[in-house]
Amino acid sequence: MWVLLGGPPCQAYSVVGRARRLGHRRDLDLNLSEDELKQRQMLRANKFFQDERHTLYTEYLEIVAIHQPPFFVMENVKGILTSKISSGNATDGQPPSYIFERITRDLTDPWLAIRNEKLPSGWEDFADGSRFGYNLYSFTNPPHMLFGDNAPEDYLIKAEHYGIPQERHRVIIFGVREDVDAVPLPLTPRADKVTVQQVIGSLPPLRSGRSGRSHDGKRRDRSMDSPEMWADAVANAIPDETLEQIEPAAIREGISTAKNTISRRLTKGAGFIPWKDAGIGDLELHRWLTDQRLGGVIQHRSRDHMDSDFARYLFLAVYAEHFGESPKLRHFPSALLPKHRSVYEAGRKDVPSRTFADRFRVQVAGRPASTIVSHIQRDGHYYIHYDPMQCRSLTVREVARLQTFPDNYYFEGNKTEQYEQIGNAVPPFLALQLAAVVAASLRQSATITTFSPEQRLTSTKALRVVTL
Repeated sequence: MWVLLGGPPCQAYSVVGRARRLGHRRDLDLNLSEDELKQRQMLRANKFFQDERHTLYTEYLEIVAIHQPPFFVMENVKGILTSKISSGNATDGQPPSYIFERITRDLTDPWLAIRNEKLPSGWEDFADGSRFGYNLYSFTNPPHMLFGDNAPEDYLIKAEHYGIPQERHRVIIFGVREDVDAVPLPLTPRADKVTVQQVIGSLPPLRSGRSGRSHDGKRRDRSMDSPEMWADAVANAIPDETLEQIEPAAIREGISTAKNTISRRLTKGAGFIPWKDAGIGDLELHRWLTDQRLGGVIQHRSRDHMDSDFARYLFLAVYAEHFGESPKLRHFPSALLPKHRSVYEAGRKDVPSRTFADRFRVQVAGRPASTIVSHIQRDGHYYIHYDPMQCRSLTVREVARLQTFPDNYYFEGNKTEQYEQIGNAVPPFLALQLAAVVAASLRQSATITTFSPEQRLTSTKALRVVTL
């Protein structure tokens, strides 16, 4: 008995990637007519819908078909539910169809799906002649045996409902070979969501570093990155004339308080900091994350930030503290707006609503974090710490905790590579729960009854009748 784990590349299904490739923001400054803009958009859409990366899942299908695993688990991004693919020739007038419907149909009978594919040489050495189909199950919903197969959205797992301190939504399919007598039981959702503060609030407070460049772009002497100079830089980040622009008054007062009381003794952290953790709110997650043998916390070192970003981080943290949500660019006072194209586009009516209106985002203390993605390797602007007194983005260890990596898990490589590894992962605490469902199914199917191809349809119907 064994299980196949995997998933096709997600670039073609990613909502962000799709927005970039289908969006027309790049055409806005070309002074084109409306007809020319539509033509460019149509050509771009045709190219996207015929992108061969949409069908890379057939490589996964071949593995399923040839090796006939008793079970498989396939994971992908939420965008796969709404991603479309061309039905044929781009000029045949047929509208694109949803790729997920095609994937689930093909997974139920992989040999039928790959009948026209050229299989790799030597595949016969790995095949035993079986050509079974598969029943597909959701990890979060019981089988809809009375009414037919699951709906596409049934395969969507919202991690925050299962003890993960992060709003991470992923599509995961559990396939059971049709001759295997097992019907998986779904995950049990948690009553309360785990928050950012519960998970990272007990870690040592840190200050950010000051980047090697000043406001005018000139290289700064690293000796200017002392705790005292950092505190002065934060205190001076929002001058009085800018502070007067900020509404409501409670935000102004919160910023003033932070500026006047910010600590001059915080460090930037280290590869290891001796520390006794005060605990994590969720007891089960606490046991999973912490390891008292460490005697401290590893890989908890802050990034460097430009002085000009201190003002935005301070504003973000105080705003979230007051309103319980991260502000959008429209909430920023004009003096704090970054000089970036997204700011210019946010005020244009002809720009799609998918424009990034939250280029800077604070992780709200009392809520689960937003999705941790690999973009965090580039900068920390989407992952600002909620504490105004720290005025920084999240460390490797903080992000790792939000992804539920245990504290004793060490990430190799430089800091950029460490962030990338974390952003690309499935949360281990969620993977643990998924594994428990798979393990229960393995135990449930201790014996496998092999059916002939002629009995395949009958066996599938029988399985459904038994589980009603």
